[in-house]
Amino acid sequence: MPLDRKFHAGRAVLCLSLCFLAGAAAGQALAFGLPDAAAPELRRSLADYYRNRDASQITAPLALSTLVTWFRVPALVFLWGFTSLGVPLVYLTAAGFGFLLSYSVGCFAASLGWEGVALSAAALGIRAAITMPCFILLSLSSMRRAGWLAGRRERRPDRRAGVALCTLILSAGAALDLYATPRLLRFALDWFAGAA
Repeated sequence: MPLDRKFHAGRAVLCLSLCFLAGAAAGQALAFGLPDAAAPELRRSLADYYRNRDASQITAPLALSTLVTWFRVPALVFLWGFTSLGVPLVYLTAAGFGFLLSYSVGCFAASLGWEGVALSAAALGIRAAITMPCFILLSLSSMRRAGWLAGRRERRPDRRAGVALCTLILSAGAALDLYATPRLLRFALDWFAGAA
């Protein structure tokens, strides 16, 4: 990769990170600003999940819902590459992604304290760890294509390999999520119930 292209990719990753962190800060502020509103709903959801944990079998609607959850942000970022306004839209999506993830974790923590942090890691950890690299790869690819469409790049970028790789990784991650996340969450809930 030429030095100039590495510099632009590094600058884009830095800007993506800053947008993500700004969204995450806003998500934390909102979650901790309204802990009383989120706490009863979250506790009720966890109690229902705990009571019905033996009935957690994989169904077609559950699998489809999981795929939508895993692919919605990466697919949106991919689509921004087909518009000349893709670069600012990718940055806004990074901020929104940071906000939603941070707000979810913040609601767990604000409602349940330190136990909520562990529960959020059990519930969201696999998805966050796998989707972030794919999000960054697809964001960079979309920003290159959007730059080409806007006339700021001379050569049309090829991104088929990156998209195929991300699709494979996200599909495998969604399957892992369907299998492992309920078990991790049950383990965390059992651990906290035993420690109480």
